[in-house]
Amino acid sequence: MKMLLRASHINVIVFVLFGLARGAYLIDFSHVFHRNLANVKREVDTERCRPTEPFRCPGKENVCISIQYLCDGAPDCKDNYDEDPRLCTAAKRPPIDETANFLQTLLTQHGPNYLEKLFGRKARDALEPLGGVQKVAEALSESETLMDFGKALHLMRSDLDHLRDVFVAVESGDLSLLKSLGIKDTELADLKFFLDKLVSTGFLD
Repeated sequence: MKMLLRASHINVIVFVLFGLARGAYLIDFSHVFHRNLANVKREVDTERCRPTEPFRCPGKENVCISIQYLCDGAPDCKDNYDEDPRLCTAAKRPPIDETANFLQTLLTQHGPNYLEKLFGRKARDALEPLGGVQKVAEALSESETLMDFGKALHLMRSDLDHLRDVFVAVESGDLSLLKSLGIKDTELADLKFFLDKLVSTGFLD
C-alpha cells in the first residue's frame, strides 16, 4: 500500500462521493492505482486543503495531508484517523458501492434468500436480518478478517465456519462446495472473482 500511495505524482482525477461516517466522504483513485482507495473517507474542504494535500483530517483543526501518508504506519492526524485499521483495510478492498451493487444483483437475479448459501440463515430476506445490503457491504469492506466480519454482523459460529469453508474452497480452487450449495456453473466465475478479491486482501488471515 505504501509503495502504491507514493505514486502521487501521477495526475489524479478525484471524484467525491457521499460517505459513511463523521459526515465524511469517499475518494476513488482506483483508475490510477488499480487498487481501491474508494473507501478512504475525508471531509470535503477544497478551499482549505491544497491539491498536493487533499486529505483533511477530521476535527475542527485544519490539518491536511498528502495521500502518500495515509496508512504508512506513522499517524499524521491528531486522532490517528489516517492510520485507522478500518480505513486502511477499506482502502485495499473493492469500493463499498461496487460490493453493494454486486450483492444486490445476486439477490435480484436469484431471489431474496440467495445469499443464505454464503452467509447463513441470517442472510434471508435480502440480508435484512444482517442490517441490509449496504451494511453487509460496509462490513466486507472494513472488516480486516473473517472473524471481524462475523463480529460486526453478529454471525453465529456455525455460519461463520461455513463461510470460512466457502472462502477456503475458493482460495484452493476447489469449487465443488459452491456447486453443492446450488450455485450454478454460470454463476461460479463472478462469485469466485468477488470472493478472490477479499481473500487476496487478507480476509482469511
